[in-house]
Amino acid sequence: MVNPVYLGAFIVYLVLVLAIGVWGYTKTKTKDDFWVYGRNLGKWLATWSLVANFFSAVAAIGVIGETSKTGYAILVGVNFGLALGISGLYFVSHKIRALDEVTLSDIVANVTGREYARPVTGVILFSNAWVYLIIQLVGASVLVTAITGVPYRYMVWVIGIVFILYTVLGGLVSVAWTDLAQGTVMVALMTLTAAYLVVDLGGFTAMNTQFAAIDAANVEPLGGGEYTLITIVSSIVGFFGTIFTGQNVIIRINATKDIETTKFHLAAGGVIIGSFLVVTTILGAATGVALDNAGHTVANPDKAFPVLITQYMPTTIGTIIILGIMSAILSTTDTRLHALGVTLTRDIYDYFRPNTSDEHQLKISRATTIVFGLLATAIGANPPGTIFDLYSFRAVLLTTGLLLPVYVALYWRGFDGRVIIASMVLGGVFGVGTALVGGTVMGVPATLLGVGVAALVLLSGRVVLYRVPTADQSNDPQT
Repeated sequence: MVNPVYLGAFIVYLVLVLAIGVWGYTKTKTKDDFWVYGRNLGKWLATWSLVANFFSAVAAIGVIGETSKTGYAILVGVNFGLALGISGLYFVSHKIRALDEVTLSDIVANVTGREYARPVTGVILFSNAWVYLIIQLVGASVLVTAITGVPYRYMVWVIGIVFILYTVLGGLVSVAWTDLAQGTVMVALMTLTAAYLVVDLGGFTAMNTQFAAIDAANVEPLGGGEYTLITIVSSIVGFFGTIFTGQNVIIRINATKDIETTKFHLAAGGVIIGSFLVVTTILGAATGVALDNAGHTVANPDKAFPVLITQYMPTTIGTIIILGIMSAILSTTDTRLHALGVTLTRDIYDYFRPNTSDEHQLKISRATTIVFGLLATAIGANPPGTIFDLYSFRAVLLTTGLLLPVYVALYWRGFDGRVIIASMVLGGVFGVGTALVGGTVMGVPATLLGVGVAALVLLSGRVVLYRVPTADQSNDPQT
């Protein structure tokens, strides 16, 4: 049955973000405007864009649902890795800025001295952005379907088309300003929701007591078998890797107007993100307790929080929560759409069709955003797994393919570029291959196996193709 209050709130939300998209179109005149905000992104706009980008369907639906099912162990296995990733990015950001590039593929090509690294890296980044886009569309559609009563098969297309439209119109201008609005709303409303639930359940101590009564493993650091020490280490490495190697994050670093702004937005964003990770974990625990108290059993963890909203919360409170969750999900949807267009145009199309005009590249960016956005929407209509499953898969993809080789390339210029690229390809193939066939080989998780293969390629290549940096390289600012 359609809920007119929730549906009305959602429609107003879509109209507002479309209006920002139309405004962004008037401010987007060049390729650089569309890709990197004309390289003039300010401190707080960059900060809230970073925050909004990090909290998505994974946090608002996937992590909350997973926490309600498996307990606080996810705080160690996932959230700690994300916090480490932001910290690591802060300390490497000056090297990224010094290269004066646009995308991560540009950076890899620069430090390896191999131009063909651009499409190789671009394929990995595009695959990641596409999977992440599907995650956001699934999460948003599951939520809105649950609360409005509009069938999922219709809602996924409505959300997909609206966000394709406003991202295509204004590029990073639209994305950054909607992120500012959505990030602020998300943090405020989701924090209020967590506080409301904890108080409603009798306080934090009472809630934890009830959470432990459901399953004692819920309040254990390693859970009750869901996580082992090796899987937590793998998870930390995996999620740490997704931060540093995220195309959208690199684009924002290069979009900020100076290095001071770069450092500020990473530091301030890291504090906000770290605090909000605790909020989402508490929300997950509260969701598990509230559903159990109400006698609701949810088989699919992705549906836990939506069910809580519709079955447990008063309509007024539910509407507030919905706005917060939608802000979290859709602020990341536009980011991934934008990354798709930039990656395909700058990293892949431009390699095979160099020296095209800026105007032509802007058209290609918009066209590819539309085409692949619609394809992602079609897949989202029948997703191949849960939100958390898909998120874990893309963490393996990014980390095994890019984390170690790119860090080595930035900090140790004595490596031959061919070795770096071979490490990327083989690490990614082994990591993703392992993830697809079950997730482990002889007890070794896909992330650790892929990173291990990448390390072996780097070490063996160093021995076989060892070369001493030249005088020119010794003067390079990245040496």
